[in-house]
Amino acid sequence: MNASKWKKLAAGSSAESASNTVPDSQAQETLAPSKLRVLAPYCVVLALLVLLLTGLFNVWTRMDQVQLGYEISNLQTKNKELKDRVRELSLELSSLESPAELEKMAKKQGLRLPSVGRIIHVPK
Repeated sequence: MNASKWKKLAAGSSAESASNTVPDSQAQETLAPSKLRVLAPYCVVLALLVLLLTGLFNVWTRMDQVQLGYEISNLQTKNKELKDRVRELSLELSSLESPAELEKMAKKQGLRLPSVGRIIHVPK
């Protein structure tokens, strides 16, 4: 083949390719909206699912916070009750250990103070 035929073929093929590219780009443009129409419901469903899961997570964490608040309140009440009981028991113990109370309980049981000759002092 000679050079002129090559030029015609090259020019024709570029013209054909130019004419072929226009319909291809038009086909791509027409395909793109149809793909969007197909994918749009899935995107909407996905977005709604993400919103639903986010809402459920927020509700769950809030309920957990409220539950922990109730537990803390109950434990604080129990702590106060136990502290009051400890105070009552320490007061009772100190009153039972007082010399006057010990002497009173000893007399009820029939005990008496020893005579002076019966007391023995033990060295340290």
